[in-house]
Amino acid sequence: MASSWAHTGIAPLLERMKSQDSDFRFMALNDLNAELSKDSYIQMDESTENSVVRKVLDLMKDTNTEVKNMVVRSLAILVPRLREKSLQLVIDTLIDYISSDNDELRDIAALALKTVTAQMPTRSSYATTALNKLAPKLLNHVADAAASQELLIDSLDILAELIAKFASSVTTTVALQNAILKAVVPAMRHTRPAVRKRSLTVLGALGSCATSDIFTQLSVQLSADLGAQSSLDTRKTAVQLIGIFARTCPRRLGRRLPEFMPAVLETAQIDDDDELRELSLQSIELILLRCPAEVTPFVNSSIELATTLVKHDPNYAGFDDDEEMRDADDTFDDEDEDDDYLDEDYSDDDDMSWKVRRASAKVLNAALTSRPELLAHNVGAVAPVLVSRFSEREESVRLEILDTFLALLKQMQLYGGGPQATEVIGAATTSSASQAAAIAAAGVLKRKRHEMDADDLEGSPRSQLVALVPAIAKALNREIVSKSIPTRHKSFVVLRELVVVLHGGLDAQIGSILAQTEKSLKGAESAPSGGSNLKADILGFFRVLFLTHQPKSFEDQLPQLVPILAASIEDKLHRSCIEAFLTCSQLVSVLRPLGATATAPGATAARPGQYKPYLLHIYAATVARLNRLDSDQEIKERGIACLGVLLAHGGDDLEEKHTECFDLLSNRLTSEVTRFVTVKVIAQIASSPVCKGAAFDAFLRSAIAEVATLLRKSNRQLRLAAFDCLAAALSRPSNELSTASSNSILAEVQPLINSDMDMNLLPHVLRSINLILLNDPATRESVRASVLPQIYSVLRLPIAQGPAMDALLEFFRLLVGAQPESATEIVDELLAALDAAKGSVSGTHIYSTVSRCIGASCTVSAPASSIVADKATTTLQGGSAKDSEVYFALLLLGELGRFNDFSTRAGLLERVLTFYAADSEEVKMAAAFAVGNMAVGALGAFLPVIVGHIRGQTDDKASAHRFLSLHALKELITHGSAEQLSVVAEQVWPVLFDASETKEEGARSIGAECLARLALSEPTKFLPLLQERLRSPSVSVRATVLAAVRFTLSTESSAAYDELLAPCLVDFLMLLADPELEVRRNATFALNSAAHNKPYLIRDHLATVVPLLYAETHVRTELLRKVAMGPFQIVTDDGLDLRKNAYETMYQLLDSLWSRLDMAAYIDRVVAGLADSDDGIKTLCYLMVIKLVELGSPVVRSVLAGRLEEIADPVGATLRSKLKETATKQEIEKQGELQRFIYRMLVVVTRAMDAVVGPVATPKFSALVQEARSASAQHGSTTSAPGALWRETEAALATASAP
Repeated sequence: MASSWAHTGIAPLLERMKSQDSDFRFMALNDLNAELSKDSYIQMDESTENSVVRKVLDLMKDTNTEVKNMVVRSLAILVPRLREKSLQLVIDTLIDYISSDNDELRDIAALALKTVTAQMPTRSSYATTALNKLAPKLLNHVADAAASQELLIDSLDILAELIAKFASSVTTTVALQNAILKAVVPAMRHTRPAVRKRSLTVLGALGSCATSDIFTQLSVQLSADLGAQSSLDTRKTAVQLIGIFARTCPRRLGRRLPEFMPAVLETAQIDDDDELRELSLQSIELILLRCPAEVTPFVNSSIELATTLVKHDPNYAGFDDDEEMRDADDTFDDEDEDDDYLDEDYSDDDDMSWKVRRASAKVLNAALTSRPELLAHNVGAVAPVLVSRFSEREESVRLEILDTFLALLKQMQLYGGGPQATEVIGAATTSSASQAAAIAAAGVLKRKRHEMDADDLEGSPRSQLVALVPAIAKALNREIVSKSIPTRHKSFVVLRELVVVLHGGLDAQIGSILAQTEKSLKGAESAPSGGSNLKADILGFFRVLFLTHQPKSFEDQLPQLVPILAASIEDKLHRSCIEAFLTCSQLVSVLRPLGATATAPGATAARPGQYKPYLLHIYAATVARLNRLDSDQEIKERGIACLGVLLAHGGDDLEEKHTECFDLLSNRLTSEVTRFVTVKVIAQIASSPVCKGAAFDAFLRSAIAEVATLLRKSNRQLRLAAFDCLAAALSRPSNELSTASSNSILAEVQPLINSDMDMNLLPHVLRSINLILLNDPATRESVRASVLPQIYSVLRLPIAQGPAMDALLEFFRLLVGAQPESATEIVDELLAALDAAKGSVSGTHIYSTVSRCIGASCTVSAPASSIVADKATTTLQGGSAKDSEVYFALLLLGELGRFNDFSTRAGLLERVLTFYAADSEEVKMAAAFAVGNMAVGALGAFLPVIVGHIRGQTDDKASAHRFLSLHALKELITHGSAEQLSVVAEQVWPVLFDASETKEEGARSIGAECLARLALSEPTKFLPLLQERLRSPSVSVRATVLAAVRFTLSTESSAAYDELLAPCLVDFLMLLADPELEVRRNATFALNSAAHNKPYLIRDHLATVVPLLYAETHVRTELLRKVAMGPFQIVTDDGLDLRKNAYETMYQLLDSLWSRLDMAAYIDRVVAGLADSDDGIKTLCYLMVIKLVELGSPVVRSVLAGRLEEIADPVGATLRSKLKETATKQEIEKQGELQRFIYRMLVVVTRAMDAVVGPVATPKFSALVQEARSASAQHGSTTSAPGALWRETEAALATASAP
């Protein structure tokens, strides 16, 4: 019935194809395509299919061109739906057509055959048909000496497509490979370049899938062709093929580089032919990028060759002597305005040397980006040559040289201690100028003193670059006023990156650079292309310049510079206006720094009024722009932010303008469009010490009232900004709010406090209330009446620690501190709130919260503290108390014990210690909490008891007491003063190591935390002692030491501690090679923590540590053991957790220190992990591949591109794995999650590396991608439509990357 339906739908179309009218024939084919493309299409019966195929092929001879083109489209849709017999008919017919003497028929048939080849399914049966039937006929055409050149070109094109499409099948067909080699190699010597080019494409495709013998034969032929006895054309072809092999099979070529590379380098030095030199250099560039490991012996010679040839300009004499003439040519004269943008560089149609220079620059670029270990050498040897060529006469070469120098600067930024992946990727959605400014700021903050000292050593990359700065500035000073807009633009980008890398460095040259500003900006808007970006990037360069230099460097240029910046604010171009506001903001903050910035080393505080004319000029331009009606929201926001910087940094200089600008801000505060940024600006101004006066105080009081009303809004970001603004205003020393104003704020705040409130808002709410209490004690009664009842309702929320708890405790301290005699009453109310909440709150968190609040209240009232302690003691001494009551009483004693001496209470400590044996775990831990905190208040009496319990017997009871006493000691160390810790450390340091001699992980963990806190308290004394314990014969001690170091790495520590730890951290991490599994596990945790929290400490030790980490990613047979499970035996891997931790650490290193990793070795372990038996490790490796791509580094992507074929096999195996019919729901969901990660990885790789991923260069990976694109995903018992998961993944990634 389906066959009949198909025949009924298609038969009329076949009749219309016979029409005399070409329009009817065209429409018939178009309708046929529509029928075949329907989702409900059912395969035609054999007779109908045969009729359709024959009729479509007949129409290829049609006289109408549009009909013939439609035939090609029809074949593209038909081929995947045809039976093999019909496909064979199509191939045979098209082969006959391309042999025709009719040029039009041959051309359209060749196009159709390429289309058919591309659309054929990759199933083995179709591959057999294509390779057995089509390939021999094509090879006959190639080998036929009488064949026309057009037929030869078409046959080679189709053959290349065929090999790429069915690469996996070609790999197993040795006879076909021999036939291809025999027929195509002679075509490499054809007289027509187009034929030679197509033959190279075929051999390049063959190289990736040929057997070793075939590739060896090709290599022997190549070696012969590269010989000095070969003709120039033959050597050109051979060099080109080597470049193609670098793209299609880099690993195979890498093994042959010792025989090829010397010949290629020698060929590049032949003086007779610039084209041969260019081709040789292009191949060298590809080899440097695609075979980074194998090309190592030839890198220096490649760099030397390129630095020589980049100066190859035989037709232009006196380059270095005529720079002044070029200066004169490139400067702008008023009478030559019409010719300002015409590039009049010297050019000669017969001169091909510029291509050699351009290719040389690209070789240097490849060498610079792929060899970070040669950075110091390259800065010394390559940078001066590049600088000398900045004035290259040919624009395309000049831009390439500037790009190469830019690559060198980026390498210095990455490998010289600059900001890493997280900062660079995090700024990916911002403008390039904003990225540069952010990276410059990050670099300034991150640079340690010892790093700066190292950078200044003679021979270091930075010192060599600093020595070049005068020459660089002189050369670029000419280029920033070049007639070429792209040259000007690129020159400013280079200057910007130079400033970022050096964190300044242009102090002596700023004057000459800024003097050229007006000329650089001249005519940018009217330039034919690139002008708008040029102006914005020049302003962005100024922003980075201001950020990294002191005002004294450029203050002489301010009279010329400020008017330019002010005029740019009025610019009609959106991006230029935005950059102008940002640049002005940066300039103002540098001219009038505040706080720590003003007192930084080298900074000079400006006198009030010193820069007043410039601030007034910027202010006038800002206000004028804000008053324009045609400004969009972003411009308004940037303008208001700029006004805020002006007032915050120079408010005293703008005192005469206060009324005007405060009216403007009041206006913007009431506008829904601009109120968010205005609130932030008011907070900034309120925090400033220089903006003051009666006008400002009046404005601030009115603004506070308006800002308080914004707390009602549902917009969370606006509410947070409003709270910050209120906090800044209330913290201002000169601010005196009336009690009525304070009460109005409380009225707005009070409704926000309830048991259903957003916990993230609680610390902000409490901070505002605390500031009101601090500034105006008269508001205490209002707070108690309106806010305190709401606070009691919040106590039931899980406020464990952090800003919310800190603010809550501060609230009770301030509330009780304003009237200490009310402490007892507040405590009673807290206890009543606890009683009221007991029945409705599960868990013990409310006891902890209330006990801490009571403790805070009692710190300011000794009588209240004594009463609470008496009640708690009575509860403990009575034998009938419930566990919850005992638990709460112990918590209270702990909170009060920090500031009370409880040693005077006879029998209290003994009674608390009896609860070590309680049945409830919560009571036990509360007892330890109480003992530790009471020891803070009575160290001499309580510490010996704690130490005695830790040193107790080894039976089970003593072991439990030891564990609890370690918790008590941790509380003591956490809350004790520095003087107390010095006493504690002397007594407990050896005790803690003795206590770590246990198999109990919990006890070792607590002991390690105690050791870590002691080491942080006095690092000069205890860090060496920790290091000594690395040689302990005890496994537990070594593991405890590593756990302690890990804790210090994950905790905020002083700069002094980091300085002491930096040189010895590698000694701790070397325990990655320890023979004991537990020690290696803790060492891996420590490395992970260092990479995550303090990567600068391990950056210089990665070469030593990372190989040890990689060793833990291998499956160790000695850790595999068989376990009996009933009648079965299963293999358990005791090393799995450590292996997974090692891969997690690898991922962390990629996030923070990727520029210091050997990517070839790193990707080796990633590829191995893709085939691991554990799904968690596979998932981590998929994420690593995604991260490698997203880094955006050309070097990383190049190395990854060479490994895609290896990645395809394990990923494909996982993608095709099928679950058993008895699989559980959890197993189904787990596999679905794994597939989604695979699809995400494939989509990211194909989108970012589409120039690399292809059937020629990566046949296996391309086949995997095509399989994934058309595959159906399994969701439980349902199967999705083909390709649905791929499309879903693409859409999700597109949404995630959208701004």
